[in-house]
Amino acid sequence: MKDLKLHYDMADADYFNYPAASNSLLGKLKISPAHLMEAINNPSPATPAMRLGSAFHVATLEADKFEEHWARGSDLKATTKEGKAAKKELAMQYTPAKILKPADYDVVCRMRDSVLAHPVASDLLEGAKTEVVAMWTDEGSGISCKSKIDALPGDDGYLVDLKSTIDASPEHMAKAIHNFGYYRQAGHYLSPFEKRDKFYMICCEKKPPYAVAVYLVSDAAVRQGQHEVQALLQQWAECIDQFGLDGEWPAYEPVIHTIDLPVWAQR
Repeated sequence: MKDLKLHYDMADADYFNYPAASNSLLGKLKISPAHLMEAINNPSPATPAMRLGSAFHVATLEADKFEEHWARGSDLKATTKEGKAAKKELAMQYTPAKILKPADYDVVCRMRDSVLAHPVASDLLEGAKTEVVAMWTDEGSGISCKSKIDALPGDDGYLVDLKSTIDASPEHMAKAIHNFGYYRQAGHYLSPFEKRDKFYMICCEKKPPYAVAVYLVSDAAVRQGQHEVQALLQQWAECIDQFGLDGEWPAYEPVIHTIDLPVWAQR
């Protein structure tokens, strides 16, 4: 990899606006080039679930920023005089997206506490740089790439990713690693590093008891992810050459597709 640069205090807006291949954009390209261009040109607004996930990350990894930039909404009814006054006061101090419903704020705090109380998770996070932005150029395709690493330890040879989930059990995560492209994320995040080859995931459930489990993405899954990333980056470069950045990138192949039941459902 060329020109790997690490940024330790980049604002979220600057990261998301930087034109480079991220894991989420590679996931869109896997669907089709048209889906990639739609995601680039018309990014989807943050959902409530995404906001809760962001708050969980900040609370766990950057406690000082959480206290400074995020707020617990008022418990008072918004239709009352007191409730309106409380809402107005919060609005003067915080952006609307950073004011969480009381129940959501409490969930975030419970999740944070569960992670920090977990002996393995807390050990992986101890002393690590957090929310580190990596930027590099892929040698094979020439495409600029980026990632936002949740936790980057000193020289320990691994990266750590923090995830919120409905189910942190091994059975669920074995499916999630494929369904949500975590194997590809591991391959993408590790690819620019010469001395880091392990990708750990700290997974915390979003409902009581806010259980935590820690997983190491297998070497085989990382290799599969890296192969997929390389193929997608090459496809990205070919689309730029063929259609340009302002051209119409294709969606699904214009043919009739035959579909069948999945193997597990066939009799």
